[in-house]
This record gives sequence, C-alpha cells and structure tokens, in this order.
Amino acid sequence: MSDVVRMHAVGGPAVLVLEQETVGAPGAGEVKIRHDAIGVNFLDTMFRSGTFGVALPFVNGVEGAGEVIEVGADVGGFQPGDRVAYFFAPGAYAQERIMETAPLVTLPQDVPTQLAAGLLTKGVTAWLAVRKLHQVKAGDVVLVQGATGGVGSLVARWAKKLGATVIAVGSAAKLERLPEDIGHRLSSENPDLASEIRALAPDGVDVVYDFVGRATADATLKAVREGGSIFTIGAASGPAGFDERLVASRQIRVEHASAASAVKGATLEAAADEIFAHWRDGTFGEIQLDRYPLKDAAAAHQAIADRTVGPNPVLIP
Repeated sequence: MSDVVRMHAVGGPAVLVLEQETVGAPGAGEVKIRHDAIGVNFLDTMFRSGTFGVALPFVNGVEGAGEVIEVGADVGGFQPGDRVAYFFAPGAYAQERIMETAPLVTLPQDVPTQLAAGLLTKGVTAWLAVRKLHQVKAGDVVLVQGATGGVGSLVARWAKKLGATVIAVGSAAKLERLPEDIGHRLSSENPDLASEIRALAPDGVDVVYDFVGRATADATLKAVREGGSIFTIGAASGPAGFDERLVASRQIRVEHASAASAVKGATLEAAADEIFAHWRDGTFGEIQLDRYPLKDAAAAHQAIADRTVGPNPVLIP
C-alpha cells in the first residue's frame, strides 16, 4: 500500500487527509514513480480552497522528484532507476504515482531529488518571466512585486544576473532573504511605495513582474513607464484589476502568464537546464528547503497561510 493525501471537499488545510491506496502498473506511455520529495506551492492552496475548481476527490500537488520504478509499453527515454522530476502534473501528494512522461525531466547526477522537488516549478516560472515573457537584458529596469516569495526571489536574482537594475519589493520581515547587492530592496508595507519606486526610476520601470496582484496593483501601474510591460503571475492577493482605459492610454502591455501552458516538451528541458546551471553557479543563492512528512501536508498548507514557512516547502513520503 502507498500513502496518498487526498481531499474529498474544498476548504481549509484540514481537508487534506492521509489515506492508503494500491498503485497499479503503468499503462502505455506511462511510468510509475516513487517520490523522494514533493514540492508544495501556493497554487496548491488555491486548489485546496476551491479558488481553482477541481473534480473531487482530488490529489493535490503539481511537482515532485524521485525514481522511476516501472515503465509501461511504448515508453522511450526512461527506464527503472532513472532519477526524474516533473513540472505541473497534478496528483503529486503521494508516495507513489503513475503519470505520463511528457512533464518529466531527467535529473543530472549532481542535482539532489529533494532540491529538484522544491525548485523546478518555481524555477520554470522564473525562467518564463525573464527568458520568454520579456527577455531581460543589461540596462533594463525591472520591478519585482513579491520578491521575497519563492518565484519572485528567483526572478529578482536572475534579472540581476542578466544585468538589469532590480527593484525588489517584498515583506519587510523577509527582505533579508535577498542579497544586499540585488539592487534596491523596498518594503511592500510602505504606504507611499509608488513614489519610492518612481524616485529610483524617474522614467518608470521597463517591466513589472507582479506575483501579488490586487494589493500592489496601484503601485505597479504607477511605476511602469509609458509603453512598458506588466506580467501578473500568481496574484496571491487576488486579480490586479488594472484600469483598462489608463493601460490603453499609456500603451502598457498587461499579460497574465502561466508557466503550465507555456513551458512544455523541449522548452521544459531547456528551461530545466538553465535553472540547474544557475543553481550551480550560485545565482539563486542557497536554496533552503522546509521539510514536512507527507502525512503533515495540512501543516505545510497552514504554515503557508500563516506566512511562517520559507519559500521552498517540500513533503517527504
């Protein structure tokens, strides 16, 4: 029998219930994986709460890493014993699972599985931001709203590595997570945040990566230059709801982005290669994992709600 955390209703963390199940054999084009670790993302809390509708019963979680233990017919490129990780494949909160091979990447020998489980989804989202939505380059002025979060901190560090001037906005209590040389570190609690940003970038910023949404919408819109770009990713405080007439009159590009639909196949492999390369060279700093037993998935979700956990929680079966 294999442990699995399943939800039969939407609601608070208590709906995440530990159960046991028998995991069968993989079908054609599928593999069976034994997890070493499962990533926990803010997205998971939105599935759990019903913000994003799911068919019940539902196994939460979209990323994990571990070992292939069985392969089905017509599977190429993977065999038992391979160390793998995957990005955006719902059903991760389980000791073992069966899944299609499309979301899988083979892990390099030097990348620990637990680290991959905590980094891949956040890293892919950061890659989408700085390499595809807007290809950050030297001379760009980049504003990151939510820079102390899991994805935002990677975006801020990656943009700095690419030569941009970075204005990183985040929780005052967590700004120390970002290196002093990141550029500019500003508290999101500042009531005059927009003016503070404009003082640093009088002509406005070239691009905003907003991981917060409604709570930072006003400062975001005031900070971006004429003809600049705003990318909302995640919107932890709810949809931004920018004034469409003002956006149009200032020729600002606004786009809500999702890595799940944009990063697949060969693109995913290329993104993973870059992510692991920047982990190796120290661009992302030290990736600290907060580990919870799989049975304590509810506690991990509660810690996210209470903001008492770091940016990279993982579940250990």
